[in-house]
Amino acid sequence: MSYYPILKSPYCQGTTTLYNFSPNNWESVYKGKQFVNLTYIQDETWCSHSLGELMYGDSRTISHSDVVDLMSENTLPLLSLTQEKLSEHCQILPILNCNHTQVPTYRATLNLTSEWMTTSYQGEIDPFPPQASLLTFSPFLQFGKNVENYVLLMNLEKQPSNREVGVKIYDAESKVIKSTQKAMSNQVNVISLDDLGFDESSLPVVVCNEMAAIPLYFACTNRGEFLSLEHTHPPASLVIHGNRFGAQKALKEYWTSQFNT
Repeated sequence: MSYYPILKSPYCQGTTTLYNFSPNNWESVYKGKQFVNLTYIQDETWCSHSLGELMYGDSRTISHSDVVDLMSENTLPLLSLTQEKLSEHCQILPILNCNHTQVPTYRATLNLTSEWMTTSYQGEIDPFPPQASLLTFSPFLQFGKNVENYVLLMNLEKQPSNREVGVKIYDAESKVIKSTQKAMSNQVNVISLDDLGFDESSLPVVVCNEMAAIPLYFACTNRGEFLSLEHTHPPASLVIHGNRFGAQKALKEYWTSQFNT
């Protein structure tokens, strides 16, 4: 039941391209028009609007400016494709009646566009359990004149609320804490990684014990003249045989034990 968020970052507008066709030709899917939905939080309720229909085989790009007047300010816009319209108001994140494939899964193109250029990746988001946590490394720091580095922590949970959590940034080698930040659930949280004493040999570690998130690493030069967007895969996706999620848990527990979190 994946949703497709519209991203945000400094100097850029987010746009998301939806695709109403299968990412493979061997899994059976519904080959008909689907409703394009916008879902967001307002007054501690999940609200949904229909943005029209998308025929099978077609795609549609929706920008933040297209939906900003429909939502409250600083709200995470979530797009989806479904075979029926969503209820206008729900107390829990709607379960989507939509196409689903195993390998690869349905994804959208998530773009960040500045005055000069666009960067993007293929992505989606499913709701995280509220008791989950995050540990991610940032090998993507870039250095040079007028270069800025950010981590975008993208969270989605079933409850229609924005709870505040703490985020800590460490140096992997020294285990020294470099910064303490705040983040919100059901949001794309923009956190700067600059001016923390990192250099080309550093490996920053971002830790949140109260919330899981998809970490995206965004860098730009000259306020958007050049852009970069990267993300790390969870360790389980790098394990081929055996207990993949057990291996991920062991790695996470080891590194968490190295820091005074």
